[in-house]
Amino acid sequence: MAGSLCPLSRQRAQMDIREQNRELCSQLLEAKQQILDLREKLNISESTAFSLANQLQKYSKFCRFTMFSDKWLCVFSLRK
Repeated sequence: MAGSLCPLSRQRAQMDIREQNRELCSQLLEAKQQILDLREKLNISESTAFSLANQLQKYSKFCRFTMFSDKWLCVFSLRK
């Protein structure tokens, strides 16, 4: 028969498919773990940014920020 595989070739093809499947499953697990790690980093970054924004808002009531030599300088004032 033209195009048919002998039993040995068929076994080899099935083994190749299984190996490819194992490799793809491994890659999928690694990608899922990377996504979880990135989500955790994002949550930490968002929490940090939120906290810093709250601190800035709190201190900006007592402080005037001025650019000085390419750096921010906080000049305290007693304004209410």
